[in-house]
Amino acid sequence: MTTAANFAALFVLTVLHGQAASAETALASKNPSSSAELEARIQDLLTKVKRSLRPLKSGTFEMGDWGNEAGVPYDFDAHSRPVHKVTLDGFSMMAYKVTYEDFDVFTDATGNERIAMRVRDRENRAPKRPAGVSWYGAKAYCEWLAVQTKLAFDLPTEAQWEYAARSGGKKMLFATDNGKIERGRNFPKKWIYGEKEPPIPDVGSFPPNPAGLYGMSEDLGEWVNDWFSEDYYKISAAKNPSGPKFGTKKVIRGSVEGSAEIAAMVFMRTSSEPQPMHTTYPRGIGFEEVLVPFQKYSGYKSDTFRCVINSTHPRR
Repeated sequence: MTTAANFAALFVLTVLHGQAASAETALASKNPSSSAELEARIQDLLTKVKRSLRPLKSGTFEMGDWGNEAGVPYDFDAHSRPVHKVTLDGFSMMAYKVTYEDFDVFTDATGNERIAMRVRDRENRAPKRPAGVSWYGAKAYCEWLAVQTKLAFDLPTEAQWEYAARSGGKKMLFATDNGKIERGRNFPKKWIYGEKEPPIPDVGSFPPNPAGLYGMSEDLGEWVNDWFSEDYYKISAAKNPSGPKFGTKKVIRGSVEGSAEIAAMVFMRTSSEPQPMHTTYPRGIGFEEVLVPFQKYSGYKSDTFRCVINSTHPRR
């Protein structure tokens, strides 16, 4: 395709994308809430969030892939090593991932368009299902909670996430009730290729880990605050590490890069652009794949999140 044709294609895509966004915004605006109704929804959400907080006491643990009994690492990638000692102050974490129902309260309250409103995304939308968002959406939600509650809500650091998944730094491979995966009882059933993909389970569908946290590894990833660096574990701060100062991608923890059991191990880590891109193919010009950003706070359905407060005794 010539340079002129490329410019023409991108112009058309921009117009189409803008039109689609306008249509989706209009659709979302068909569900207005009165000021009183919206305020009631906000207060209900804040009450629910505060009740869901699970305290984790300060402590020291060895972070990273500790390997099997023979000393062989579980992770093929070296960026989950070396194991390094980390000390954390106490904090509290939300027991559940943020749901579409929760995130709708935030977007309605702030005047932003609702997430996952494209036609092809709506089948993933369900009130109690974990919300798939961009990192910016996750960060904005936690910061909005901080303003609403006057509490120090934020995304967890990577170290906080692993410490919580391991119920205070215990050496347990999976963030389940017994440290093992028993599909159908404490973990989603395996999806067989060729069969219809099952819907993402609602939050709280399986037992929590010993710290009282649900779904820390259920075939989904969770955004954390840190920028990603393959070598960060070699230079990590020993106390309350918060990741590199700069970067281009953000860390995702939980079940990463697949639904196989190894992807759900508590030390597995991957990264993604904070503003995810999606393809227009096969709707691109000339059958070429063209990547465009997700609309506003929308993201992949597998990229979820929860917030923390940097206190074990937050004011209620």
